[in-house]
Amino acid sequence: MTQLVCAIDGENVSFALVTDASEGRLDAVRLFRTTDFPTFTDALQTYTRENRLSTAGLPLGLAVAGVTGGDVISLANCRWYISVSGLRAFLAREPLLINDFEAIAWSLADVDTARLTRVGPLPPRAVAPGRRFLVVGTGPGLGMASLIVGESEAVTVMAGEGGHSSFAPQTKEEDALLLQLRARFGHVSFERLLAGVGLQTIHAAIAEAKGRPGAPPAPEAIVTGALRGDPIALEAADLFTAILGSFAGNMALSTSAFDGLFLVSPLLRSMLPLIERGRFRAAFVAKGRMRKALEQVPVSFATDDHARLLGVAAAMRARGFGLGDLRRERPAA
Repeated sequence: MTQLVCAIDGENVSFALVTDASEGRLDAVRLFRTTDFPTFTDALQTYTRENRLSTAGLPLGLAVAGVTGGDVISLANCRWYISVSGLRAFLAREPLLINDFEAIAWSLADVDTARLTRVGPLPPRAVAPGRRFLVVGTGPGLGMASLIVGESEAVTVMAGEGGHSSFAPQTKEEDALLLQLRARFGHVSFERLLAGVGLQTIHAAIAEAKGRPGAPPAPEAIVTGALRGDPIALEAADLFTAILGSFAGNMALSTSAFDGLFLVSPLLRSMLPLIERGRFRAAFVAKGRMRKALEQVPVSFATDDHARLLGVAAAMRARGFGLGDLRRERPAA
């Protein structure tokens, strides 16, 4: 049995093949820019032609940055949309579609703690029966998912849209930021502040308050500036990590994820030194009577360049998708 796994993160779409014999290893990994194709199906056909694959009966799993309910799925930061019924007709079989953070959580279901980078005072706990974990990451948006392992070792993954919950300031500094952004946007979600553009928003607000208005640098440039000691970039990053800690603490309580928090995404990887020495941990545990419970929650960073693809493959295996052989077309004579 061979499966095709795909992931769309807005700017990019990636593809890979997975076979039984590979034990979860990805083969023929390919990354395309979504702007290079009118639709997902066009990108899919380009990949299958390159690998001489027939799409008829193709076992396919797809992770998308968006809500997967309904027949038409809109994608964040991408002009594409996915018609589930159209994809089903094109493949002549049922595809598996899951949220991209659901896929990331699936990729961590059997993670080796040696692959995790400890963040804060506690070492990461192994994913084991009877445990619950939270996955949080930021980039074009703010994503989250729960990873639950039952006593029977059955894995359950639940995607969430907690990033769209209302920002709850905890300091006078955050109060002022909320008032400024509410006048501009109306509702202010955590995602408004914790997506990559949120770091820019925070930087711009601080710069304006200091009499230095102007277009903010790119998120990566802000992180680089903070690591080099630039005062405004450092203040922006510190406030960002405090808000991130507060959000993660809220979500850990909401999902009872007392066995661990996994941080993911390239932006947070670049910010790890700032998260370690900033206000992240203090804000994470500052939940009144639940402080002691959260003080026992380990935080770690999980890195894998192909987490979404590996997670889709794991979800397909768990749900029995992809039974039967994938037919390869014969190359032209």
